[in-house]
Amino acid sequence: MDTPVGTDGNEFRGLQIVNIVASGVLGTGEIDTDVLGAELSVDRTVLPGRVYLKPDEHSPVSMVFRSGSYTIAGASSWESVLEVTRWLFTTLNDIGVEVSQEEMMDSVSVKYLVVTGGLSSELNLAAVVVALGMENSEYEPEQFPAVIHRPDNIDCTVLLFSTGKVTITGVQSVQKAYEVYAGIGETLKEGVLLE
Repeated sequence: MDTPVGTDGNEFRGLQIVNIVASGVLGTGEIDTDVLGAELSVDRTVLPGRVYLKPDEHSPVSMVFRSGSYTIAGASSWESVLEVTRWLFTTLNDIGVEVSQEEMMDSVSVKYLVVTGGLSSELNLAAVVVALGMENSEYEPEQFPAVIHRPDNIDCTVLLFSTGKVTITGVQSVQKAYEVYAGIGETLKEGVLLE
């Protein structure tokens, strides 16, 4: 099944979705987040202009903002985003906040994904920077143990570790993440850095 993230599960061609960040509107206009935080009986943290809520300690976090928008972070599948959105509607509705379930569900959209994968072998990171292009890559091992690469063709950030682990963040679908992942794999094979 195709979803806004590109898959109904959390895997796609060897890549794993580890975080979906999505946002939408409550359909209520501005909210007094201090009052909202005081009314809620669920686990929450109230900060100026926002309230963080979780159904339980293993669930994605929901952030409700004074503007009447919400963000969900930490989901590993689109179904999980929808479940937390439904939970958020019920939680707010139960304490008398006039939210629109239809508007909440219709407006929820992907801001970005964090996806991980693994290349077939360990990497010489100094050589990886050269192969991927020094103008788009940086590697300062005394500051961070990975190559930070920003591809020309897709707006995202890729971290490549010496173990072969790859993390891609900023894409809006796993198909885009796979394009980046496959492109890096091909470039490194051409440079004889991968088998």
